[in-house]
Amino acid sequence: MMKTHKLVQNLVRIIAVLGVILLLLQFVAYVVDKREQAVVMRFGEPVRANTEPGLNFKLPFIESVRMLPSTLQFWGDEESELLPDLPTKDNKKIEIIPWAVWRVNDPIAFVKSMRTMENAEKRVAQFARGATRDVITTYDLEDLVRSTNREMKMAQLEFDESELQLLEQTELPMVAPSNAPKTHGIAGREAILKQINEEARNSLAAKSGEIGSGNRGIELVDVGISHIDFVEKVRNSTFERWIAERETISTRNVKLGEQQSQEIINKTNAEIEEIRGDGTRTASQIRGKADAEVIKRYADAISEVGEFYTFVRTLEAYEISINNETELILTTDNDFLKQFQHMGSVSIPEISLSNTPPTNSQ
Repeated sequence: MMKTHKLVQNLVRIIAVLGVILLLLQFVAYVVDKREQAVVMRFGEPVRANTEPGLNFKLPFIESVRMLPSTLQFWGDEESELLPDLPTKDNKKIEIIPWAVWRVNDPIAFVKSMRTMENAEKRVAQFARGATRDVITTYDLEDLVRSTNREMKMAQLEFDESELQLLEQTELPMVAPSNAPKTHGIAGREAILKQINEEARNSLAAKSGEIGSGNRGIELVDVGISHIDFVEKVRNSTFERWIAERETISTRNVKLGEQQSQEIINKTNAEIEEIRGDGTRTASQIRGKADAEVIKRYADAISEVGEFYTFVRTLEAYEISINNETELILTTDNDFLKQFQHMGSVSIPEISLSNTPPTNSQ
């Protein structure tokens, strides 16, 4: 029983000693994480830095430790960082949102110069924005929106003389063709971003002797642009111009379609008239041949029948021309009267003439 009580007392003493050691250890030791780097401060001044992870020691009550991130830091890519009304070399007003990746590369210099992460981020923003503004204004908009310096081919409104005449008949105003792409002196966005990075790093690492120069303990890893656009006024006018260009092209296509449609209709009508003419000519030829055949057959019949045919045709003429109300006034030498006078001397078969009225002669 006494041994158990003594064992418990010893255990309590050990725990108490360990507690005191742990309590005192925070004044003499510190641990650096792999995502951090430590700066040992002696009376507020940085004396050494520990960038490797592990356990380190310091003087109690004299030295303190300040932890800084060793990972990459990101700034920008937000609407609040927008650079408005930025003029390009060809006088195009644009707006840009820059971004930057940076890190603390010298903890002691960082503490001496920047002191806080907020101050460091402000300096990074200043260098990134300034370098972006200075470089952008020396290039054309065409260079900024292109990823390389290869020759760019743009669709242009090109009209021949006939198309221009068609467009003049429309109510839409003519839109001047877009400016032709540059064929030399092309930079491209990659080269521009490279220059922005160099400009920002040179500004950050200013030469000694200048005001505000010296090592600031930070490093710019990369600077870029996440957004490029026209300012609102220019953007609206550009969209209106694009719409006008598309409407002009649409009108041209409609007019060309109408012209081609009319040409097809005219060609079809001409072919129809030609076919009709050929048909009419062929029909006339066939009709002429038929009439000639009929006349020939009539002539053949007349030559075969002779006087009988003449007599029959005469009777038919009498039947058609004489009725109950007919009055004939004939001269003595009239063939019609002679026919009646000699009718008795002609030997003909008996023919009954219906509706043959008596004639009155004078």
